[in-house]
Amino acid sequence: MRANFRRRARRAIANRDLQVALDRNAERRMGAWEAVFASLPEVESLRRHAHEIRKHTIENLDHYLEHFTQRLEENGVQVHRAVDGDEACRLVVSIAKAHEARLVTKSKSMTTEEIGLNRALQKAGIRVVETDLGEFIVQLRGERPAHIITPAVHLRREDVAATFERELGMSYSTNVEDMTAAARAVLREEFLAAQIGVSGVNFGVAESGTLCLVTNEGNGRMVTTLPPVHIAVMGVERLVPTLGDLAVMLRLLPRSATGQKITSYVTLMQNPRQEGDAAGPDERHVIILDNNRMAMAGSPLAESLLCIRCGACLNACPVFREIGGHAYSSVYPGPIGSVVSPGLFGLAEFGHLAKASSLCGACAEVCPVGIDLPGLLLRVRHLYTQHRLQPVTTRWLMGLYTWLMLSPVRYRWAQKLAAWATRILPSRDGWIGMLPTPLSNWTASRFFPPFSRQTFVTRKKRFPPVERQELPYHPPKAKAEVRAEKTSVEEVSVRFGRELEAIGGSFVRCELECAPDMVLKYIREIGVDRLLAWSEEDATLLAVSQRLQEKGYEIVKPQLPRGDDPSREERLVELSLVEVGLTGAVAGIAETGTVVVDASRRSQLASMLPQVHLVLLPASEIYETMEVWLAAGGEQAVRGTSSMSLISGPSRTADIEMTMTIGVHGPARVVVFCLE
Repeated sequence: MRANFRRRARRAIANRDLQVALDRNAERRMGAWEAVFASLPEVESLRRHAHEIRKHTIENLDHYLEHFTQRLEENGVQVHRAVDGDEACRLVVSIAKAHEARLVTKSKSMTTEEIGLNRALQKAGIRVVETDLGEFIVQLRGERPAHIITPAVHLRREDVAATFERELGMSYSTNVEDMTAAARAVLREEFLAAQIGVSGVNFGVAESGTLCLVTNEGNGRMVTTLPPVHIAVMGVERLVPTLGDLAVMLRLLPRSATGQKITSYVTLMQNPRQEGDAAGPDERHVIILDNNRMAMAGSPLAESLLCIRCGACLNACPVFREIGGHAYSSVYPGPIGSVVSPGLFGLAEFGHLAKASSLCGACAEVCPVGIDLPGLLLRVRHLYTQHRLQPVTTRWLMGLYTWLMLSPVRYRWAQKLAAWATRILPSRDGWIGMLPTPLSNWTASRFFPPFSRQTFVTRKKRFPPVERQELPYHPPKAKAEVRAEKTSVEEVSVRFGRELEAIGGSFVRCELECAPDMVLKYIREIGVDRLLAWSEEDATLLAVSQRLQEKGYEIVKPQLPRGDDPSREERLVELSLVEVGLTGAVAGIAETGTVVVDASRRSQLASMLPQVHLVLLPASEIYETMEVWLAAGGEQAVRGTSSMSLISGPSRTADIEMTMTIGVHGPARVVVFCLE
């Protein structure tokens, strides 16, 4: 396996196109990472807090799993526990067969990639389609994802264009917008026809039984809302204790993963469709996967379970930046993969990956939850030597090194001999270009510095001692309590509008009584005659709908029949043709320009299917941060709904050559009317 890894690594380094793609990914991701974290002054205290949350959860995993399972069942979710990947696949296949499913649509999920779910479904005769653009591309090509966050990072736009021409019949074009539009058209049909939707889970909230899914393209909402049955597959470690803890993670995950303050969509799911709900899955299943995670929680590698799968360590790692994800033999590449893979799948097969590291510490510096990745890599190396017999040369050299280091006299003589020997070897500019076998492996790809003629202790004695200065002690500041009260409505409204426009949304301020005229004016400008719109139980929405109807516009209610109704698919196709959706919002988050859309008795389809999403948001319901909103009643709102979406601007993707494209599966325009 180690020899195979070396061959793949050398092949990757020799691939010029891959090197360009990896450099582009690293430069843009790390540039965005630096910029977005610079806007978060309390980042270090936030990282420590996140580390404490994750560490506490893993140390008390049995307790939180029991609590989470209980809450899920109370919410009407069907819970399944899977010991390993094979059992998880059997559960998904059995659910699909019970519903006579022919088509399964999937949102991006590393956990389902880990267990080989696609192969299991295909073997059972069930067609499965990846709906994340990057995952869709690599599925068409029969490849594994090359990155946790950006699956097609290894491909040029020419590669994608050729794939779409061959597999989709698209006219060859390297225009990224054209390719994205082609994928959207193909996948829209799959969304509307699927009987089962499968997703991962970014976080499960133990106290409320909430499933949190973080996406940018809008496919996650489609997969969890449109099919009659939704199946979520999650690792046992993906838990946080409270919704407040979730808010902490949501401030860090998007920043670390994509350089955003928050992703376009954060979907909070609780119940399956309830009596009176306009849409949503009739059944929701959660498969909680162990696959050696519980064993890892009690092992020297337990800290790796703190990972929130942001991929930042891959972008920062100098090794990954040269060899890419496919050089690793695991679905989890990079520094975190080199620790997680031996823990999940065995040291014998994956322990060698920990040696593909310079131990520079860049991965630890960018980790949002403060995982000591260099320390974990060293632990894996140590465990690997215990489980796998090392080559004779390695054992002999390490034995010699140990013998020398155990005696100060031997150490000093060895250093003198090494200093003499390295000065008679060929050198260039003071560096040794070639060492004798077996040390030639080192100089085959890098230079070696000559040994110093004097020991460190000898050199140190030549300099006067430095007086030790005591640094002033600053006690850590106490965490500020989250306050439910807000600053002035004007202040948070201005900040909300600024943040919304920064992420591509539109912000329109208007007085409450002027809302019908403002919406009417906008509808006339874009030239449509039908809208998917909420109208019931909201005076402002009702007034807007009535005014539009008076002017001859058709208001279509986004009501979807249940799964056993034969007219469901036909109705879904009809709703998908409407170009504008009009909804209200229960809250706005000023820090990120986010609107909170509640699906209790309301349909998420109005904010999901059309190309344009219009939102009516009372200025009095805009809060500074997610934590403030939760403290002011947001927690109760989340607990009391089947599904809630936090929407931040239009849908987006950068899966093709890191080129940002707006309007993938969700709306391309989001317009918020701020009602004052």
